[in-house]
Amino acid sequence: MSSRVKLLFAVFVLIAVGAGLSFYKVRTIGMPFWKADRLYEWLVEAKVSFFATGGKVKARLSLPANAINKSARLDSGSLGYSYFTEPAGSEYTAVWTADSREKLQSLYYGVLVPPNASSGAEPLPSEVAPPVAEIPGLPAEVADAAGRVVAQSKGLSSDPEALFVDFFRQLQSESASQEVVLVRRHYEKEFKERTVIAMGIDLLGMAGVPARIAYGVKLTTKEGSQAPIPLVEYYDGAYWKVRDPQQPEMVLENLPIFVWHRGGGPLLDVTGGENSRVTFTVSREQIPLNKLTDLSDRSVFVSTILSLPADQRDVFRYIVLIPLGAFVVVLLRNIVGISTLGTFMPVLLALALLEIPLETGLIMFTVIIASGLWFRFLLSRLNLLVVPRVAACVVIVTLLMMLMSVLSHRMGFGSSVEITLFPMIILAWTIERMSLIWEEEGKRSALTQVAGSVFVAVLAFFFMSIGQVQYWAFYFPELLLVLLAGILLIGRYTGYRLSELIRFKSFSEA
Repeated sequence: MSSRVKLLFAVFVLIAVGAGLSFYKVRTIGMPFWKADRLYEWLVEAKVSFFATGGKVKARLSLPANAINKSARLDSGSLGYSYFTEPAGSEYTAVWTADSREKLQSLYYGVLVPPNASSGAEPLPSEVAPPVAEIPGLPAEVADAAGRVVAQSKGLSSDPEALFVDFFRQLQSESASQEVVLVRRHYEKEFKERTVIAMGIDLLGMAGVPARIAYGVKLTTKEGSQAPIPLVEYYDGAYWKVRDPQQPEMVLENLPIFVWHRGGGPLLDVTGGENSRVTFTVSREQIPLNKLTDLSDRSVFVSTILSLPADQRDVFRYIVLIPLGAFVVVLLRNIVGISTLGTFMPVLLALALLEIPLETGLIMFTVIIASGLWFRFLLSRLNLLVVPRVAACVVIVTLLMMLMSVLSHRMGFGSSVEITLFPMIILAWTIERMSLIWEEEGKRSALTQVAGSVFVAVLAFFFMSIGQVQYWAFYFPELLLVLLAGILLIGRYTGYRLSELIRFKSFSEA
């Protein structure tokens, strides 16, 4: 069998498998093949992680009261747990138990929040006034200062909401009174974390307003893995209300925060483990989440990355774009004939531009390459070996990126700080290779290749930015097999490139 027949057979198999899996998802599971304009429910996934000590393990995670379609899941390293939910007042508690566990454990619990659902911060009525929590013993001078702060605030208004706003506004003010500073210093020694919240809850208690801690999650996909946001729940005489102490004037319903836990008590309780913590990952899918759940339960060849936890799945939103950029590089190099400094440099540059404004990214890239090239020519006078010279370029590029980030921050260009997303090692190799081409083939060839690389990176950036292309790459990753088939076909092309047709046009006319 000739190599051409083998190639065509491989291309046929790749296209058949990729297109076949996509057709199966659309026809059997009902996955929409075209990207919809609307976004569906929020998926808020809690990840409980801890180190098991080798004995019995019991983990309890408080759940929100207004969550729908609650579902628990274990990762592959933490199978063997028994799981159930139990009501706990107006909320629920997820409970995992196992007889013998050791090493790092990861438990996941996901809830779906409809776009029109309440934030969970709605006032909860309570007919019986709860008792005010006992204030911990304070040193005499601290207690006296706290009493004066409470008396001063109650002198203005005794309304619980007004007291909440006034207390937390004072506690976070840079021009706070001497009494507030004295109390804050004491709490900073006693409470290493959440000092302001502990102070505010105790001051509200001294003012006769029962208060307790609550936790929320910011509904945004830009945060990545986020820690729970500590909130404060206080009783105004008829209702329990929740507010964010960082923004005490704002009503929580107007903030993009979903209240995960209310009612006081611990958010997470783990026995038989240590160093326990809970983090949240928020995503908003472009397909109905019932389809996503159905898909994740299928075989690994069908579900692929969609069966991963939300925090790991979001990483692939960018990784699946790399083959798209590589296809653009192959197409422009082998068919069009544009010279580039390698294959990965334009792809990674395009990937970085997805997170940086295009104009800012290009300016930063030009400045770093130009400055690094100048330093590289200075290093060439020292007659260094290749590896130390490249390592020196890495150090120089790092310092340049740090300097530009600081300067852009000082000048008020906040988005420019994201220059650190540039592939540092690739930039160092670009400087090294460009300097070698400059010395061996001349500056025109070096500038042509780096300009071609930037041009290809910009085209790859626009291709990777298309919403429909991103949708196919993430929800139908098997279509990358079709893309691979196209790359294999281009790899056998040995004819004229488009640039060569223009270059040798005069020969054809002659």
